[in-house]
Amino acid sequence: MKEKGLFHITKQFPAMVWVLIIGVFFSRGTFYMVWPFLAILLYQNFGLNEWEIGLVLTGSALSAVIVGFYSGALTDKVGRKLMLVSAGILSMIAFALMASVNTITGYVVAIALCSISKEIWEPPAKALISDLLPDTTARDYAFQLRYWVVNVGAAVGPLAGVWLGLTAQQSTFNMTAGIFFVLTIAVMYTFKHTAYQATQQHVNTASLRQTCRILLQDHVFLLLILANIIVMFIYSHVDTSLVQYLSREGVPEVIELISVLLFTNAITIIVFQFILMRLMAGWTLNQRIYSGMGLLTLSQLVFALNPIDWYAGWIIAVFILALGESILFPNMNIQIDRIAPPHMKGVYFGAAAFYSIGFAIGPYIGGVILSFLSGPILYGFTFVLGLAVFGLYHLINSAKRPVFDNLATESINGEADLQ
Repeated sequence: MKEKGLFHITKQFPAMVWVLIIGVFFSRGTFYMVWPFLAILLYQNFGLNEWEIGLVLTGSALSAVIVGFYSGALTDKVGRKLMLVSAGILSMIAFALMASVNTITGYVVAIALCSISKEIWEPPAKALISDLLPDTTARDYAFQLRYWVVNVGAAVGPLAGVWLGLTAQQSTFNMTAGIFFVLTIAVMYTFKHTAYQATQQHVNTASLRQTCRILLQDHVFLLLILANIIVMFIYSHVDTSLVQYLSREGVPEVIELISVLLFTNAITIIVFQFILMRLMAGWTLNQRIYSGMGLLTLSQLVFALNPIDWYAGWIIAVFILALGESILFPNMNIQIDRIAPPHMKGVYFGAAAFYSIGFAIGPYIGGVILSFLSGPILYGFTFVLGLAVFGLYHLINSAKRPVFDNLATESINGEADLQ
């Protein structure tokens, strides 16, 4: 049968899927006008040092991980609509507060609420996309498209902020609060005018304790969590650790180089994600995952071996990393969608928030290694960790899963192979 194109497939998307995809573009775009410059605001307004700023950001990220798990569990019980509307309202409050606080305590609370509201939003949004698109190919395209627009928002946001003169201005968070107001109204309107019955068809009646027991018995999922925590740890060092490494080594024009690297990362994903998706259309999910992980691991080796003053080498390394990211990260969501029982989509997507642990602790461990050892050793270490992830992915194919029919109301028999 002839492969259907992106346009033909996206015509199948219900209105709610488009609301969630377009909404994440605008919310992330306005968010990234200011968030990357938050460290500058904390330094300029309160004189916080690198360690204190890292503690604030990491603390909020880790608290959000726990909330994300509970949010996922609740979305399978109380329904997607209630969780999305609740997350939208909390996001409005969080970003409005972020735009107006002028004390360090206010910043800490506001940053934590911003992170928490994001993690409450993500599980029901992803689960709802899965519910509304019974066709596997359409679901895969939706998750790919959602990841792509997130990156477009991340790339366009800072540039738009500069053009509008809004970059690094705290009040810009009011725009994000406004976007979430519109998005929440759009979600409520679309639910009201859409014959959506998925939450009634797939309800998890198990208690939180029973749900946790099911997850602990799902060795496939536990291995995925461990492997992808390491993946996020590896990926985290392209940001803070790389900036610190290049700065400590006294690279000339380091700000310009970092700007070029950030642009390279964003534009590579925007240009190549769907090209690579088309090229890999006949590949299994496992093959796509392995290829993306292979590129991510290779990039760490290039980082480790590149001479400090060879600018082209850093660009090549980031280009390879971005190719791997554009393949791997969207397929991480598809992995979860494939293995989660219909009545537990939310809790599986919520538990996937634990991936963020790797991203949260990465800058600290990277800073320690850079302080006491060196950049090549740091990236040599992440290269070895990349090889370890392949070992974990291989174990998934023979890992045990619970028999879901015996543990909860509506379920599927999971397959260890993620194809």
